[in-house]
Amino acid sequence: MVERLFAWLSRYRQLNTVYDRQPDLFAAHIWIAMISIISRQMFAHAQAQQVV
Repeated sequence: MVERLFAWLSRYRQLNTVYDRQPDLFAAHIWIAMISIISRQMFAHAQAQQVV
């Protein structure tokens, strides 16, 4: 499960360049990436339920 999370987060290129600046900025980018991932999965799940 953790490896899958890291794979999802690795798709966000901004995370690779922000980590060396400020910790709070890096944490904000993590939150934005996670919100994006979760909302995409929720949308796909809702679409799959409508088809059935």
